[in-house]
Amino acid sequence: MKTLAFIIGLLIGAFGAVGIIAPAGLLWLAEHSVTSSVFFVVAALRVAFGLLLISVASVSRMPRTLRVLGYLILIVGITTGLTGLMAIEGAHTIIEWWLRQGSGVIRLTGIPLLVLGGFVAYACAPTRRSA
Repeated sequence: MKTLAFIIGLLIGAFGAVGIIAPAGLLWLAEHSVTSSVFFVVAALRVAFGLLLISVASVSRMPRTLRVLGYLILIVGITTGLTGLMAIEGAHTIIEWWLRQGSGVIRLTGIPLLVLGGFVAYACAPTRRSA
């Protein structure tokens, strides 16, 4: 499970790096993610990732921080599901506003993803075995 969290951390970090280097990728994703069904998929992924982080926290390099992060991601996942259920029009408006901000703001959005992914990868990285 810790290895899975490590791999997901690397993927999140890579996604953030792509957002910084080529913001058109984040633009494309945002344009195609304004439906309730996509919000439910994202919510399920966030809830699963939050639970994964909570479950591997005790064997990670930073157990308290990873556990708190897991609970935050779990809460964000539940909120995303509720948004898809009750407030999809408001979410659509916010995403449309974000899309109009230009590549600078979109690149800035990649930074937290890169930091989050890097932190999770670091905290869950396999430990070296001494010879």
